[in-house]
Amino acid sequence: MSNHFKSAVAAGVMLATAAGAATAAEEEKGFYIGGNAFYTDVFDADGKVSTPGAGSPLDAIPVLGPILGGLLGGGSAAASANVETTFDEDFGYGVVFGYKYASPWRGELEYRIGENDVDSVSGGGLTFEGNSTLETESLMANFWYDFNQGERLRPYLGFGVGMANYDLGGADDDVVIGQLGAGLNFHLTPRLVLDAGYRYAMADDPELKYDNAKLETEYEAQSLLVGLRYNFFDAQYGVQDEDGDGVIDENDQCPGTPAGVQVDSTGCPLDGDNDGVADYLDQCPNTPAGVEVNAEGCALDTDGDGVIDVNDVCPDTPAGTPVMSNGCGEQQSVVLRGVNFELDSAQLTANAETILDDVTETLNTSPGFDVEIQGHTDSTGSDSYNMNLSQNRAQSVKNYLVQGGVDSSRLTARGYGEDMPVASNDTREGRAENRRVELKVVGESDVMVEEEPMMDDEPMMDDDVMGEPAMDDMSDDSASEEEYEYFYEPLSDDSMDDESMEDDMSDEADAMEESAEEEADDSDYDIDYDF
Repeated sequence: MSNHFKSAVAAGVMLATAAGAATAAEEEKGFYIGGNAFYTDVFDADGKVSTPGAGSPLDAIPVLGPILGGLLGGGSAAASANVETTFDEDFGYGVVFGYKYASPWRGELEYRIGENDVDSVSGGGLTFEGNSTLETESLMANFWYDFNQGERLRPYLGFGVGMANYDLGGADDDVVIGQLGAGLNFHLTPRLVLDAGYRYAMADDPELKYDNAKLETEYEAQSLLVGLRYNFFDAQYGVQDEDGDGVIDENDQCPGTPAGVQVDSTGCPLDGDNDGVADYLDQCPNTPAGVEVNAEGCALDTDGDGVIDVNDVCPDTPAGTPVMSNGCGEQQSVVLRGVNFELDSAQLTANAETILDDVTETLNTSPGFDVEIQGHTDSTGSDSYNMNLSQNRAQSVKNYLVQGGVDSSRLTARGYGEDMPVASNDTREGRAENRRVELKVVGESDVMVEEEPMMDDEPMMDDDVMGEPAMDDMSDDSASEEEYEYFYEPLSDDSMDDESMEDDMSDEADAMEESAEEEADDSDYDIDYDF
């Protein structure tokens, strides 16, 4: 073996060793090693033999000795003649080290050795039986393209190029060699592959120099091989990827993905906002989490008022009705659950102020709408007290909204007392529903009542619960009648005697005590209401 060829082999071994230090864990991508046995047929080789003019031609080339005497003459010098050499078919062996790319391509280094006996040598009409052996070694870089990715049986085509050492009768030469190949790979297991292939190789013409002669010849050969290959990764076979998204059908939860659409590891199109509509179809790609969307990925707007349902406090607005930023239009009302008051007063609780901050923002972003603030109570207590309390609490809400920047002319505060219940006053739950503050969109302002200032000496109960005031506070009937005559009909002087009034007031005091307990529990309704 020549020094050049030995160096090439050493370099190939070093490269394979270095590359073998790492393997890829991804499917269908990584290193592999293998070995093969091949049966080689070396084509008949035409050549030319010549002597330098010294020594006997019979001894010039041992493998051709019997014929050279006839071709060149027993003692001729500086002679030459054409010869043809034939070879027997024989076996050889090889090893490979390669890398399978994520694409269908494989690249590998292949080292092969083979021997073929010389069958005959002929020239000048003479033919003699061969008495030597052609020995070949090669190191090649091969590139193979595998078809039927994902299948167990995969045909392949490819080519290789490298260096070969050609040795015949003690003389050798290093030549460039190339090959074409095809074959079938059959995956016995995800890591073990059976290789059956065909190779056609052709090299530069070797020039063999002996002591007293030189042989110029040619080299072409074909081989059939069988080999085993071990993958350092798990190949996927027996599977399909019909939509071509890179996720095999077995793992593809969305097998009909259109070409070119980006998918996740399950084979489903990406959905950046997780609204259930794939990004490539999503016309509103940044929908907030949890918002219900339509087929185009846009938030639902059931009533078509331009305010999406998730923000629409009045989701059933009639078509064509102008609405505020919260989706409410003229003559629509909203109950502000959680807008409660301190016990025995019209002072807003901290939670109520938080809710009214949202209301303020809505009103300030919808300056074209006027709103009526309605106070309502349950039936506990006298009509006059309930009317008084509902008015003052409605006024308290208005004052807070005005402090937040809402134009006072857009707001009307009105107390309705117990006149507009929404549930039965016979149950605790019903009374809790009746104690409420509502906002009604009225369009153009139409103030129906004169708004009264808060009265510091009038006792109030918590939330919208109507409680009976202390007895001394309610004793001045004339003052109460004069100040709130718009809201209730005053009692006549003869409507009841002193004894019956005392009995009624005693019963009412008991009722008010029970109502106070209920109102104290209204904190259960302190919720943030998005107006």
